[in-house]
Amino acid sequence: GTASEERARKRQRKRKKKRESKREKDKATERAVQQAMAINVGKANLVEQLELILSLRGSYPIVAIDTEFPGFIRDTPRNATEEERYNDVKHNVDNMHLIQLGVALFDEGGNTPWPGCCWQFNFSDFDPDVDASSPDSIELLIQSGHDFQQNRRHGIDAQRCAYLVCVKLFCQPHSSKYITFHGLYDVAFVIKMITRGPLPNTLNEFSDLVRIIFGQIYDLKYISRFCGGLRRGEIGLVGLSRLLDFEPVGIRHQAAYDSLLIGKLFNKMKQRRHNIEDDRSVSVLYGIENRCVENRRTRRIDRRGWPYPRRHRHPLAAMGWAV
Repeated sequence: GTASEERARKRQRKRKKKRESKREKDKATERAVQQAMAINVGKANLVEQLELILSLRGSYPIVAIDTEFPGFIRDTPRNATEEERYNDVKHNVDNMHLIQLGVALFDEGGNTPWPGCCWQFNFSDFDPDVDASSPDSIELLIQSGHDFQQNRRHGIDAQRCAYLVCVKLFCQPHSSKYITFHGLYDVAFVIKMITRGPLPNTLNEFSDLVRIIFGQIYDLKYISRFCGGLRRGEIGLVGLSRLLDFEPVGIRHQAAYDSLLIGKLFNKMKQRRHNIEDDRSVSVLYGIENRCVENRRTRRIDRRGWPYPRRHRHPLAAMGWAV
């Protein structure tokens, strides 16, 4: 009897310890979430927040970006060629509206302007009642806290504000680096917003625009392929954070928190792995990596006039884009 009672007490103590550990973890997560409070940007505070970001860019030149959009109306098979994949990207992006752009700023040491600093730009263009979308994606976004009707009332008109966002976020005379994770669609939606028109007809033209607009851009999913212990990049963002022993904070599928996580993981990978910013990784997006590498080697681009002080000097205008 005594032995069985002792075993029962041990089990009880173990359960109690587990409950206490869970409570501590929940408290720690809550504190982290409170620290990572995204700044929501709509039409009322757009100029003010862009000016704030601009004032910080000199000291925090690394920009992590993420987007939220209404899913996919055309799926891409895993064995698709890069041309076929780009055709699907173009079809989806041209026929859908951007919902949210997340931005987080970092310095070379991985520091943010203040703990949990990130922004999410909410756009008013998407109407779930009439616009193309994937029902499963919309349901997921709603569960993650997206309020489409509020965005319709108070969000940013992407067409009207594209020039302002472009100038403040993507055309600055700092040695900026942009960081994404599986960023093909994120980059495509940003390019569509900046150019205020459909994506280029060819993958080569799209690849050129990526280099013109973003300069140095790194895709963590592609970079993970060359880092030991990261399953050759065949993992999602949360999976990567687990492999790097990093606990995500904030709400998944909110672009600000995802951009903050992407930037933190970039710094974590720099600390743990070597040469993640080497030449083989710059301006290469996962999914079209072979074409990016080939075009970087064989196709010259002209970034003169970028950043630009006046509209007529905008290099995209010289390529026939309405900016």
